[in-house]
Amino acid sequence: MDAGQASPETPQPRPFADFVGSGPAMQKVFTRIEQVATTDVDVLIIGETGTGKELVARSIHDRSRRMNGPFVAVDCGAIPENLLESEFFGHERGAFTGADAKRIGLLEYANGGTFFLDEVGELPLLLQAKLLRALQERKLRRVGGREEILIDVRVIAATARNLEQMIREKTFREDLFYRINVVRIDLPPLRMRGDDLGLLIEHFAQRYSREMGKAVVGITPEAYQVLAHYRWPGNVRELQNVIRRGIALTPGSMISLDDLPDEIVASAGLDEATEAVGGTATGFFAERERFVLKFERDYLTNLLRKHQGNVKSAALEAGLPRGTLYRLMKNHGLDGDQFR
Repeated sequence: MDAGQASPETPQPRPFADFVGSGPAMQKVFTRIEQVATTDVDVLIIGETGTGKELVARSIHDRSRRMNGPFVAVDCGAIPENLLESEFFGHERGAFTGADAKRIGLLEYANGGTFFLDEVGELPLLLQAKLLRALQERKLRRVGGREEILIDVRVIAATARNLEQMIREKTFREDLFYRINVVRIDLPPLRMRGDDLGLLIEHFAQRYSREMGKAVVGITPEAYQVLAHYRWPGNVRELQNVIRRGIALTPGSMISLDDLPDEIVASAGLDEATEAVGGTATGFFAERERFVLKFERDYLTNLLRKHQGNVKSAALEAGLPRGTLYRLMKNHGLDGDQFR
């Protein structure tokens, strides 16, 4: 075997297969993952819901010296407050009512690996204090126990909340913030990732087409324009579900407008259009948006008036699927009954 060649038994870190992005924001994220993975510093990941915070944490773990150890992920907002201490630190038999046996906590279970605190901003203050002590001293005491147990864990925390604001409001401990914020990784929202949207659509379309055994090769230009103008409050996770849904529903080889959720088609582009009409956006694209909106409304109004609100016959004349016409009408607040 050549020098430097990994043996077949050596686990290899996964490539960034779950991340797709060529823009500068995501390239910065990839670089930061590579930089911190081989160290043992704690990491704080900041990003909106659905941006892939756990994927970043797993990528760091998979590239670290702890890759053979456990990766323990805990959603801090999903565990009832009265169970958090026991979940984190474990308990001894008889520590409280119902504690019929000794139980190892999540921190202890993560020994030798990575402890991922998702939505760390949801932790109550009392547990924040106990967690801080455990992280500083790298030892813990089970609920109802006296023995201090040494732990060797790397902590990666993540949140969609503004921890600095929470510190000012006295709902998050400043000392815990500095303890977990050794290296910070900021994940951009999907609406700020530009051309990455097309790469992600292609990636998910190929992935789910294979999984479902369908020959869907992509998305129509009209459907792409809708997705490109949508603001994606649920970020990549929402896009993932939209593409999965589209592949499941489409009868053809391309995801079309009719395969997209009505609420996305209805809202896509309206934010930019509203800004343009309000005068907060200028230039070529804003003027084009104003023109298109006026054309659509005038065309639909005249069409529905001509057909006395009969959407079926209006759709036939327009050469549009009836569902698409309904969505366009909804965009402009039009109803067939207005014209009868």
